[in-house]
Amino acid sequence: MDSMDRSMEIRMEMGEEPAGDLFDRYGEVVSRGTVLFYEGDPGQEMYIILSGKVRISKEAGGLEKVLVVLGKGEFFGEMAILNNKPRSATATVIEDCRILIIDRETFETMIRSNGEIAVRIIKKLAARLQEADNQIENLLLRDNMSRLVNHLQRKAREAGAPATGEYRMPFLPEDLASEAGILGHHLEDLLKKLRSAKMVQTGGGELTIVRMEVLERFSKYLEMKDQFCNLT
Repeated sequence: MDSMDRSMEIRMEMGEEPAGDLFDRYGEVVSRGTVLFYEGDPGQEMYIILSGKVRISKEAGGLEKVLVVLGKGEFFGEMAILNNKPRSATATVIEDCRILIIDRETFETMIRSNGEIAVRIIKKLAARLQEADNQIENLLLRDNMSRLVNHLQRKAREAGAPATGEYRMPFLPEDLASEAGILGHHLEDLLKKLRSAKMVQTGGGELTIVRMEVLERFSKYLEMKDQFCNLT
């Protein structure tokens, strides 16, 4: 099978469970804790997640910053192929994965031969740039509580949370601290305050925003406090 046939077969299966022969050729089962590549490594392949989860992180100021956690149907690692530069982040398996590993030749053939794939990748790159902008905006906030509340709000909204009432989301303290740009040892103190105010609850691997509208009001209060702090 030539590269065109291979790319078209993979294109039809992206994000879906592939036929056995396709997984035999391109697939791997990868255990939790495996580092697929490190920031700075040369990149010759991209990856498609069939099941499981992968954390994409980057080192900044001696700390690991979680950029995103990817799941079924997501792809990553394409940037090193597109710009022919070293990996810009580290990819770590955090939940046992079944993945497809696509080499540079096949990936480039997919892009050249099918506009749908090219558009999908462009949209994904645009979404990632927007997420990077959001993270930069969050890091510009002055205090840790503002960063945490802003991050929880945005994460909930992006996941389709209602404007009012309760909303639950997965909760891993180390990931939340990194995503919000907060040192890990400060996070529990902040969550303790939010729990005491009955804004959030934690337990069983979940964080519950008790009432979205209350968190929204608190966020506006923090924003005004930051804006007018020099007047008091």
